[in-house]
Amino acid sequence: MPEPQDNLRRATALGFDAVDRQPAEQLTWLGAQAAGSVWRLQVLEGTLDVDLAARRIATAAGDEIAPTWRILVLHYLAIVGRPEELPPEITFADLPSARTYAGVYHQRAIARLCATAGKEAHKFHQAALAVGGRPAPGGDAAFDFDVFPQLSVRAIWYAADAEFPPSATLLLPRNIEAYLCTEDIVVLSERLVSRLGGRGF
Repeated sequence: MPEPQDNLRRATALGFDAVDRQPAEQLTWLGAQAAGSVWRLQVLEGTLDVDLAARRIATAAGDEIAPTWRILVLHYLAIVGRPEELPPEITFADLPSARTYAGVYHQRAIARLCATAGKEAHKFHQAALAVGGRPAPGGDAAFDFDVFPQLSVRAIWYAADAEFPPSATLLLPRNIEAYLCTEDIVVLSERLVSRLGGRGF
């Protein structure tokens, strides 16, 4: 069985190969902007530089991003169709492919959110604004996040009461599987929660 690092290297190589095949018009439709040999992509509140020639993705400050973010960006930019842009309105559990991932998703996304940025209302509010969240309806607090230009996620937060600790829900577009596979959706949600928790790209 290949080592995890080998799997990441292979996934990165395949991702760059797929993006290399993309017409410039498709990359533009996905929200990337050409800047010489680099494509710039807005991700949450930041801009990432995707250098196809150097096979490198970095922040505006020049820092290379983590492998999980790198693969997510490449998979997003490799989308070949043009799915309708829909608002976030369903949960992960509503997806047909979610059954075997539901427990993993809860631990990696929802439980982690409630243990970090979602512990208290003011912390959630500050964390959401810091990564480009826009106030949205729902719960005791809610924000929409443009994780990618064509793909938004809504985080709805519920305050603790006498019986229950804080809880949260992440809403996804109904057609999110036209953008990303199930594992990528889990990673996307996990990475959003990580950014809310103060971690970088």
